[in-house]
Amino acid sequence: MAGLRAISLWFFDKRFDMTMKMNKLALAIGALVMAGGTMAQSTASADGTANATVVKPIGITAGVTLEFGKVISTAHTVTIAPAGTRTDSITNTNAKGSLRAATFAVTGEPNFSYTITLPSTLQLDTLTSGTVTTMTTDTFTVAQGTNGSVAGTGTGAVGTLSGTGTGDLNVGAMLHVNANQVAGSYTKTYSVIVAYN
Repeated sequence: MAGLRAISLWFFDKRFDMTMKMNKLALAIGALVMAGGTMAQSTASADGTANATVVKPIGITAGVTLEFGKVISTAHTVTIAPAGTRTDSITNTNAKGSLRAATFAVTGEPNFSYTITLPSTLQLDTLTSGTVTTMTTDTFTVAQGTNGSVAGTGTGAVGTLSGTGTGDLNVGAMLHVNANQVAGSYTKTYSVIVAYN
């Protein structure tokens, strides 16, 4: 009987010890689960949205040519205003021929504004008897045409396209005629640059 009681106590101790170990294991697993839950709650995510709008590229096309007309061969200046009017620094009885400002057509996104860059100086030249001779053109000015609008008159002026995405520019400049300027037809190409603001 005493032996049976000893076996029962031993079995109870083993079972109690095993139960304690299982309880400790359960507590450890519970702690890990809770720790895992806490770690999961320490981060969060949300979905953002990225947007982009594609607009029409800005473009510019040359129209009529800047024409100073005929000038006499003596030192003076001739100015063509964006409105197309001509002013001479001397009385020029030979002021004939075509007189007009240049025109440019700008296209792009409706109602967008843009900056205008004009040439600072330009050398018109002619080839006479194998020798190149020049006349300087500078003081380029700009004004609005029939479409859109322009604020300012020189480089850095700001144009605004119309509601249909069009804008017209009129460009004038000053021509410097030298004393004893060689007779001939003088010409040179130049660039007017437009860029969205």
